[in-house]
Amino acid sequence: MVDRSIVERAARLTRETIAPRAATYDRDAVNPVDSWRDLWREGLLAAAVPRAHGGLGLDMPTYVGMIRAIAGGCASTAMTLHMHSTVLRFIGALGTDAQQRRYFDEVVRHGKLFASWGSEPAVSLSRTFLMETAIRPDGDEYVVDGIKYFCTMALGASYYMIWCALEGGGEIGKSLTLAVVPAETPGIATDGKWNTLGMRGTYSPSVTLTGVRVPADALLGRPGMALGTGVIEGFGLGYAAIYLGIAEGSLDFAVDYARKRIVRPENVPVANDPTVQRHIGDLRVHLDAALYVLEHAAEGWESADPVGRGVLANKAKYLATETALDVTSKVIQVVGGRGAYRDYPAERALRDVRTSTLMPPTVDRMLEAIGKSALGLDTPMFNVKS
Repeated sequence: MVDRSIVERAARLTRETIAPRAATYDRDAVNPVDSWRDLWREGLLAAAVPRAHGGLGLDMPTYVGMIRAIAGGCASTAMTLHMHSTVLRFIGALGTDAQQRRYFDEVVRHGKLFASWGSEPAVSLSRTFLMETAIRPDGDEYVVDGIKYFCTMALGASYYMIWCALEGGGEIGKSLTLAVVPAETPGIATDGKWNTLGMRGTYSPSVTLTGVRVPADALLGRPGMALGTGVIEGFGLGYAAIYLGIAEGSLDFAVDYARKRIVRPENVPVANDPTVQRHIGDLRVHLDAALYVLEHAAEGWESADPVGRGVLANKAKYLATETALDVTSKVIQVVGGRGAYRDYPAERALRDVRTSTLMPPTVDRMLEAIGKSALGLDTPMFNVKS
């Protein structure tokens, strides 16, 4: 059951403080630090922290609603919050009692951000989780070496959850290791390059890890455990919520514009034009259909196993991807030439959705998995085989 008070809190915060900053973060391609602080003050940074540790402990329907509401005003803030929240879910699933107390307290009391770094130059996360970044034991510590791409929240988060392969660990299922590394740890260097089409406020440059030393208690669970928790599938479900939130914000802008824009010589709103009405109606019904699939997936999340969650997330993410691309593109047409101006949110929404769809799994991978499920062939959301 969706906690409407949480969703309304997120919507109010977005409307009052987060959305007005979105254009600045987009222009400057920097982390949305002030928006993170607002999320913390409202308790929303601890959305995925269990209530026993002072967080909100949101169920998936409420979480999805919250992320959608924020994405409608600032896609980058929503995306970084979702990355952070997913790391906290991994900590909840794999962390020891001591790790949970430590890391959750950092979020609840101090507003710390956690980033997830998995992408690599030669690794497609839609095809395999065979990481080239290596982690090896060295006495009582571990040492991490490798290169990561698209390192969201670099120079902004306080901790980086780094996806590694345990040296000598064998096949993917047994070697994949998650290490939570403090941002100030020596050996972490970024090229600082982040000048992209969209999602510019997620600040995700490349990072080189050279002899990064971490204590043994930096590892979450045993090697290979991460893929069986049912957490990783949540990445895809959250992405779907973000895409649709962006599309909702874009369509809301078009509706408001059509109501207020007066055309002459009739001196009537653009909204009176039957062609505009048909376009808005078409976008509304397709968006509603995608939202229904997303909400259905969120409602069934808790009772589903990892494979079932993969099916739910694939369906939601695929339909959200296609719908958001269509809605944000057609909104530009409905609004007309002004829609291309950066003074309006429609142009940014179009760019943010276009780059958002690059997040794994790809459309082809999602359709393949959905098709296998329809044929009675169980398959995980992400391919774990080389």
